[in-house]
Amino acid sequence: MSFVTATFNSGWCIKESLKSILEQDYPKDKIEIIWVDGGSTDNTLELAKKYKVRVVKNKFILGDPGYAIGGEKAKSDFVVFMGHDNQLVQNNWIRLMLKPFIEDKNIAAAFPHLDNKDSDNWLTRYVNRFTDPGNHFVYGYANNPLTFEKVYKAIKKTKDWVVFDFILKNHPILEFEQGFMLKKSAYRRDKNTWYCGILAVLDMIKKRKQIAYVPLASNYHATLNKSIRQFIKKHRWAIDYNLDSRETFGMYKQKFGLKARRQYISSGRRLRQLIYPFYGISFIIPCFRAIYFYVKDGEKEWFYHPFITFISAFIIWQEVIRIIILRRNPIIDRY
Repeated sequence: MSFVTATFNSGWCIKESLKSILEQDYPKDKIEIIWVDGGSTDNTLELAKKYKVRVVKNKFILGDPGYAIGGEKAKSDFVVFMGHDNQLVQNNWIRLMLKPFIEDKNIAAAFPHLDNKDSDNWLTRYVNRFTDPGNHFVYGYANNPLTFEKVYKAIKKTKDWVVFDFILKNHPILEFEQGFMLKKSAYRRDKNTWYCGILAVLDMIKKRKQIAYVPLASNYHATLNKSIRQFIKKHRWAIDYNLDSRETFGMYKQKFGLKARRQYISSGRRLRQLIYPFYGISFIIPCFRAIYFYVKDGEKEWFYHPFITFISAFIIWQEVIRIIILRRNPIIDRY
């Protein structure tokens, strides 16, 4: 079992991630840990040396190609792609995630869901439940494994795992870096997906690879536990990445961001993408929507929706003015 993490100044969180792997109820001699590092200047590499983690240099710097590099370097039959701010929740996480592969030879990959700690702040709780507010507005119930059953038909189901009938035009939001487990013999990542983790999953759906959801397995994701500034910084980077006027990016000249996935986005979702900046900045409409869905679904994260949506939409308008109107350069260095 190989665990691949793309690192970059990850010292603030990587120890907890590493600890959750080392505490697994699984033979330690069968676990390989790879950090694909994009040039850390903090104590990340010192920690790698201390815990005897295998380090691979990431010449592409960014996280997505880092996972692709690590996947190719992994020596095990199964590879888990894990964010530096992720932690495995269950001590038997590996065994839970392996069940679909053991019980059905046609399973090519499996994924868990994100969970929250009691100590997580409101931003982390919201993002772990709904992803970012823009994705939630566009993708709805298809943005989180916990609600996939409301959108997709189950084509295989056991008490421990389920395979949904994913289709490209109504695809879910799934990325490699959130605990995605891959059987190496079943799929080799194409280089045209190296700058977009979602595109890699879409490529698997396109090729009709069977991907299992394991509801008993979950990851903690300490994505925004620092402050609102952390969200603004990450969100601004994501917006700039998608507003970049270049058609291709990186050494292999692949399309990136929304440009790479546009062919798989339905007309309805494209319309919602256009509406979202106006929806978010209105504030009052998200308030009514939050009340409606709180009554419908009972999820308290809806109380945060108007505030985080307004911040998100404000950043979009800010970057549109700065990049498209004022012709300033987008921020595409790793945040």
